[in-house]
Amino acid sequence: MIEVRLIEKKGCAWVAGSVFSLGLLPLFAARQTQRSPERLTVDEMILRNGTCIPWGQFTRVTITEVYLNRRYIRTQYALKYPGGTVLLANDAMYDADRVIQFVLDHVPPEALQR
Repeated sequence: MIEVRLIEKKGCAWVAGSVFSLGLLPLFAARQTQRSPERLTVDEMILRNGTCIPWGQFTRVTITEVYLNRRYIRTQYALKYPGGTVLLANDAMYDADRVIQFVLDHVPPEALQR
């Protein structure tokens, strides 16, 4: 079992975004956080909102490298299942390489799109 620990990114830009969005930015961020993984087991992914998703339910995994002005920013993983999408980013988690490798090892091979 792996515990997924998220990196909190809150600074001046977060405060400005919260003010200029009239408080909507923290609401959207909280909603997104609830749909992110909390624990990964051999049988399933458990989200922070308590939803358990067996690995066999993932139908598509899309891997996207994000660049800004030709500068690499991060790699984002979108895991689709019948109830929605789980998003993972390598810069949003502690020990991201281990977490992502565990996920890629447990999703069905036919779901991977490279």
